[in-house]
Amino acid sequence: MASNARYPKVDPNDLFLRRIAIQLIDAVDQRYGPESTFEQMCNYRFELARGFLWFAEELDLQRRVTKAKEVEVDGQRYRQLDQPSSATYNGCWGPHVVKEPLYRQVGQHNGPTIKPIELRTGMVEGMLPDFAKMVGQLSAEQTSRQLVGTLDAVRMVAPSRAFLEKRAKAMAAEIGEQVEELEATARAEPIREPVGAISCGMDRGAVRMVEPVDPAAAQPRERLEPYQRTPPPPSELHYRMAWNGSVTLYDLVGRPLHTFRYAAEAGADPQELARRISADVVWVQRQYPFANMHCIQDGAPELRVLPETLKRDLPPNVTINNIELVDFEHLMGYLKDVVDACEPSGDPRGLKTWYRNELLSDDGAIDRIWRKLRDLSKSLPRSAHKKRKAVAAALSYIRKRKDRMRYATRYARRLPISSGDTENTVWLMQQRVKRAGQSWQTRGLGGILALRALVLSGRWDAAWTSYASKFHEEVRIAA
Repeated sequence: MASNARYPKVDPNDLFLRRIAIQLIDAVDQRYGPESTFEQMCNYRFELARGFLWFAEELDLQRRVTKAKEVEVDGQRYRQLDQPSSATYNGCWGPHVVKEPLYRQVGQHNGPTIKPIELRTGMVEGMLPDFAKMVGQLSAEQTSRQLVGTLDAVRMVAPSRAFLEKRAKAMAAEIGEQVEELEATARAEPIREPVGAISCGMDRGAVRMVEPVDPAAAQPRERLEPYQRTPPPPSELHYRMAWNGSVTLYDLVGRPLHTFRYAAEAGADPQELARRISADVVWVQRQYPFANMHCIQDGAPELRVLPETLKRDLPPNVTINNIELVDFEHLMGYLKDVVDACEPSGDPRGLKTWYRNELLSDDGAIDRIWRKLRDLSKSLPRSAHKKRKAVAAALSYIRKRKDRMRYATRYARRLPISSGDTENTVWLMQQRVKRAGQSWQTRGLGGILALRALVLSGRWDAAWTSYASKFHEEVRIAA
């Protein structure tokens, strides 16, 4: 639930800003004269503003450089090393080369080293924190090549594509490992609008993965001396099913308010994703205990992990057995297959419409449909293989799920009966990770999916504040 309130408004009466603006106009007039076009003036003003912002960052960084012999961080002392040291840090307006000594932990042989300026500013993967936040958010939507193009288009100074590829992936992987904790942080702000219903579900989507032919060959190898560059171990491409989920909130008249989205790499434990979804459902339920709760998904056995988790986590007054539904459109898919196989072309008797109307008008319709299909299966000759197969599939799908196929009462109350938001989540995730030529390794896929889920859920700002705070430490001059 993002808001533009995080961006400070410009006060048109601010005298400091007015003086800078007048100086920019004067500088443009001196450069181009009165015959310049408005676009020329805007472009040059932007270049001057960009230079001004870069210098402001540069001066701010230089004044934060540490030169003391010893410093203290979180109760641990560090001593300055003799050799010179410098590092390049990237920001929105260009790179900054900062010369600052390295400091080594006191009292430990070959102990860890730090650069105090990175802790003082909260540097993330060699980027100033505001730039790192932007890179993370854009990486949820764009590849590194597209990200460079975006930064160029808005006239920021983009680092190399290789830098962005490496650093954005490393940052995303860390966020992926912490996503459950970051989602918990985002729950600090209550939901303002009244919630009348909650719908949740899980699903899966195929993603192409790079996997070693011999898993043992993928293990880290000892470095050879002298160093010899060796080719990577042979690998194969396989499609694996990544996990996705959603929680959608509805207002008191059934209109959708907001959807929280979740995703995890193909090899993840589905119990972990179910736990994340359940945590949000419980969070909303505590604020709106009388909201109708629905777990709606297709009937795949591997998705049973979510309703089982909800049963365990929800308060005793919420009965998951009465609010769990099989996705309406999945059921209709089986019934349409029966009609296509058993009825003349074009469905002249309108059975597809009859099935839909029956299910939406009477909770007991599924029992009549079941009996009708069972009678049909007995009347079909053994030679009617296509018809028998379609009817058998529908009967098998309905047999153990009938009690989760009673839609009429909920439909009449304008409550959700389909898993469209969950399936839309699958589609949204695949828009990022299933592009032409893309293939993934497990950690990289998990990171990008976590980024995308946080951004699409409107939780990026809260998640970033929590994540980035771990890179900031107070650095004191040791007494």
